[in-house]
Amino acid sequence: MELKDIISSKKELYVINFDFNSYVFRLLSLGEFNRFNKLLNNNVMAPFFLYEEIFNLCSDYKYEYINSKVVAGHAVSIGNLIYELSGNKSGKDFLIEIAQKREELNSDSIYEHMKIIILTAFNSYTPADINLMTEKEFIYNFVSAENKLAKLNENFQRLDLKAIYDELYSPKKEVKQKEVIHNVEKMEQEIGYWEVQEAEQKFLQEERQRLKAEYLKQLDQRKG
Repeated sequence: MELKDIISSKKELYVINFDFNSYVFRLLSLGEFNRFNKLLNNNVMAPFFLYEEIFNLCSDYKYEYINSKVVAGHAVSIGNLIYELSGNKSGKDFLIEIAQKREELNSDSIYEHMKIIILTAFNSYTPADINLMTEKEFIYNFVSAENKLAKLNENFQRLDLKAIYDELYSPKKEVKQKEVIHNVEKMEQEIGYWEVQEAEQKFLQEERQRLKAEYLKQLDQRKG
């Protein structure tokens, strides 16, 4: 499998670096993992050859084309790594990963709200399709989804952009605005993940300027 084939597979990509080579690879799908898992557990194929097959399937390299300077075990080790990352988890680790993903995909964030609206309005989309959208496409599809749901249900509530804007940018709420900007989790809930870093930097710059001004004022008072 060539790199262009891996990229076009729409799978999340990983990379691992060694002295002479960098390997780009994807993880096994659930179906692929189950097939390899059965082969391994039923002793149909020796682990060495099974991991080599996984490497060939998921990596941008073929085993026989690897640089001769590279340690022979790299392909097998990477194949084993792919297998482990693809689903070979204990029950405890499986539950922990679900908990971590719940925290990452905060259901109260504006980004997750927009995703749910799109998926609800257009059932042909999947979460994976949304991850492939550009920001402009994401916003366009969200607004189109709101329009559709508003037509289907007169009680449908659109995202209250004015309320969010007023809370963040109204001059009358300067103190609260700083609190929101400083709280990254709250910021994500209100304006989405793509503006968090910019807003946080703005807050830090304002704080530096304020502290500098206070420091200079204290110096002037001492001189007096």
